[in-house]
Amino acid sequence: MSEASIGTQQDKKSGQSAMERIATFIVDKRKAFFVIFIVLAVYSIASISKVQVNNDLTDYLSEDTETRQGLDIMNEEFVTFGSGKILVANITYQKALDLANELEEIRGISSVQFYNPDESQYEDEKLEDYYQDASALYTLSFEEEEDTELSQKAIAQVRETLSDYDAYIYTTVDKDDAADLQEDMKIILAIAVTIIVLVLLFTSKTYAEIPVFLLTFGMAALLNMGTNYWFKEVSFITNAVGPVLQLALAIDYAIILSHRFMEEKENLPAREALIQALAKSIPEISSSSLTTVSGMIALMCMQFGIGPDLGRILTKAIILSLLTVFLFMPALIFMFNKAMEKTVHKSFVPNIAVWGKIVVKTRYILPPLFLFILIFAKFFSARCPYIYDVESAKADKMNEYMTSKTRIGETFDVPNTLAVVLPEGDYKAEAKVIEMLKSFPQVDTVLGLAGVEIGDNDEYTLVDSLKPREFSEVADVDVDIVKALYRFYAIDQEQYGSLLSNVDDYEIPIISMVDFIYDQKENKGLKLDDELSEEIDEIYDTLVDARKQLEGQGHSRIVFTFTGAGEGTETFQFIDNVRTLAQSFYEDEVFVVGNPTSAYDLSKSFITDNGLISVLTVLFVGIILLITFQSASIPFMLCLTIEGSIWINFSLPFLTGSPMFFLSYLVVSSIQMGATIDYAIVITSRYMELRKTESSKKDAIIDSLNQAFPTIITSGTIMCAAGFVIGKISSNAVISSLGTTLGLGTLTSIILVMTVLPQILLLGDRLIDKTAFEVSRPQIAVGKSLVSSVPTRVDGHIRGSFTGFIDADVTGLLSGTMDLQLQSRGKDSPEEPFVQPQLLLEEPKSEQQEPVKEEADLK
Repeated sequence: MSEASIGTQQDKKSGQSAMERIATFIVDKRKAFFVIFIVLAVYSIASISKVQVNNDLTDYLSEDTETRQGLDIMNEEFVTFGSGKILVANITYQKALDLANELEEIRGISSVQFYNPDESQYEDEKLEDYYQDASALYTLSFEEEEDTELSQKAIAQVRETLSDYDAYIYTTVDKDDAADLQEDMKIILAIAVTIIVLVLLFTSKTYAEIPVFLLTFGMAALLNMGTNYWFKEVSFITNAVGPVLQLALAIDYAIILSHRFMEEKENLPAREALIQALAKSIPEISSSSLTTVSGMIALMCMQFGIGPDLGRILTKAIILSLLTVFLFMPALIFMFNKAMEKTVHKSFVPNIAVWGKIVVKTRYILPPLFLFILIFAKFFSARCPYIYDVESAKADKMNEYMTSKTRIGETFDVPNTLAVVLPEGDYKAEAKVIEMLKSFPQVDTVLGLAGVEIGDNDEYTLVDSLKPREFSEVADVDVDIVKALYRFYAIDQEQYGSLLSNVDDYEIPIISMVDFIYDQKENKGLKLDDELSEEIDEIYDTLVDARKQLEGQGHSRIVFTFTGAGEGTETFQFIDNVRTLAQSFYEDEVFVVGNPTSAYDLSKSFITDNGLISVLTVLFVGIILLITFQSASIPFMLCLTIEGSIWINFSLPFLTGSPMFFLSYLVVSSIQMGATIDYAIVITSRYMELRKTESSKKDAIIDSLNQAFPTIITSGTIMCAAGFVIGKISSNAVISSLGTTLGLGTLTSIILVMTVLPQILLLGDRLIDKTAFEVSRPQIAVGKSLVSSVPTRVDGHIRGSFTGFIDADVTGLLSGTMDLQLQSRGKDSPEEPFVQPQLLLEEPKSEQQEPVKEEADLK
């Protein structure tokens, strides 16, 4: 008979608590769970490729925002051709002009804008806008949308043509954020894992537990990444930082179980030690995860869709990490058990009792200083300068896209692009909007269907209504032929009154006449001479391209560029002015769409999300702390410490004058409160236990810091390292900002938890007792017996059965199946039973365990 079978029989005989029975089942079925997780790992590997990664932050805007509504219309009704800007440095003007012509010859490139005095379109332009400081600036337009095969081949040819030049290519045609992030994350994960291994080597009790940790985390991360496709798609932010944040947030769970196992193994065989370790760790780890999950739930309440996206994926990551530790890790512990025994080593974590004494001695200095700093931190953090445009954010490591944009901006103005989406059909109103836009001094170019110019001198637009003679001049066709075409048009449109009046005064929009002639020529056999046919084809091609970009099934749009900041008060006011004036020409709603309007919408939603995240995070964490410690003052002390670290963290951008990407605040503030509050909980829990047994409160604080230090230094170092590595390595400005902010926030929390929090606990010790409360529990009256499985408070001599037989003086809380009678109260007991913190009595270790072990050894 195996040791596990004997142990199971013995467990049944001796009786176990519910948690021990669960732990016994997991340990005894560890091989089955191991196989299940291997199958799930294979499933996850196959599923990772199904995850769709969304690189566009605007897709996560609320559906009722102007940008979201306008983008939906544009995506459905319009075609946006690829474009790009190229700066070539250290080149002469003549060589730059020749290069422009060479680029324009590339198949897939429709035009290259560069100053040429011989072309009429540049008569009103300045050379300095295209060439200065021996640098040439080209604007490329592609024949198709940027994701087509033709456009991809065209940009590849452009790069090959410019390979021998000092060129900076600023385009989204071949920009692949997901691929760039994946390359960055490979480096980030490699560095993060190296740092984690070093930290674990420093804080571990046995070297062989490190591969157990890494395999456990690897399995949890794999399961999380493989199940992301359940949500159809994830943002590039979540996809990139999810695994690293999961590692930083959940590595503690494996450490707690492993250390519990090593402690229990000092007195028990491996199986029983693992059962006890797991039974004790499940409630402890689950409780620890609640504060982290609460931060994620707060994220899911954001209006901006990135919050719910990141929140649900990380919540899933934490749940999967818990399940992996509880169900998969026990099998690994058994597999590495002998190796763990052989590689036990002395702890490298130093004793920090000296630091604890310093903290105690400065308890009257640091807390007042902290409160003083807190006032200014709150004031400064409220004035933290935020940016909302992705392209305004910068990373320490610049990718090619941002490097090119920055380099171009050093020599030339890089204009911002906006689109005005209008109700379709009213060309006169559209023409007025175009004139209005041209009246703004900051507007550079305006392109709308009502503004597409044709004719030798560009004196007409496509929507202008022309008489026959005017049309003949534009098309360079005999006027009699044009009159005949006008008559045919009147008959086709059943406008017979125009036939009866003088046809010379009949006006038809150019766009309508060109459509009619081309349709008659192609489908009804209208015979035109070669010259007229070629002229009509040329105008029609211009019309088709214009319509694809500027006219949809229910809307038209005007695209314009303006110089100035991509966001800010002035830019947002300019957007409001454009919208208000454009709306004045239409009854139906108009939309202004572009990166600046996206930033504007985000700035408005940030105010709501900011307050919501702060309140919900503190509320959720506060409730958990209140239930955990059963004292109204402790949640206030702990939340004040961590919230103070958040305020200090977000004061730095104001003090340094470095704007922060808004998403960094929303995400990091919730993670910082939800995750680093655990450091405060560790110290507070230790203190609440030690203050009952230590000779003085000061000694309790010193010992609390010393005992909590290994846990805090392990988790905190990993979290800090993960944040700073992401901040330094990622070339994506959004990811970089998140990482750096998280690293600084975690470091700030650790410093405050290891200094100010113990002093607040020491100074507020009496307040803790005064605000303490206890949940009412069943009590045993003297002389009466009780059969119950509800935790019951006693103080006195009891006699009866308690998963066995008990006859003893007990002061504390009994939890388990019981049939007891309170025979007398304690000698010094008051009339009411003495209130003690909860004490769960564990089943005494069976005296038959050793013989069972010996029998197993003999067999």
